[in-house]
Amino acid sequence: MEMKTKITDAGVFYVPKELRDAFGQRIKIIPNASAAVFFSQKTRYEDVLASLRIIQADLEHRASLARREGSK
Repeated sequence: MEMKTKITDAGVFYVPKELRDAFGQRIKIIPNASAAVFFSQKTRYEDVLASLRIIQADLEHRASLARREGSK
């Protein structure tokens, strides 16, 4: 699943209700130069890493599909 949102001029962005319900009101955010991950403060780092492996596989699949679409 991919979601899109906007960041306001004040630096606030809307988090869809489904994510707020899943992660709660208190989250941690770990950014780098190109991306960020956010997760519930209650989530263990090992569980975040397991989830990131799933997200990585999804991104690799999407990139593969995009390459194939580009080669048509």
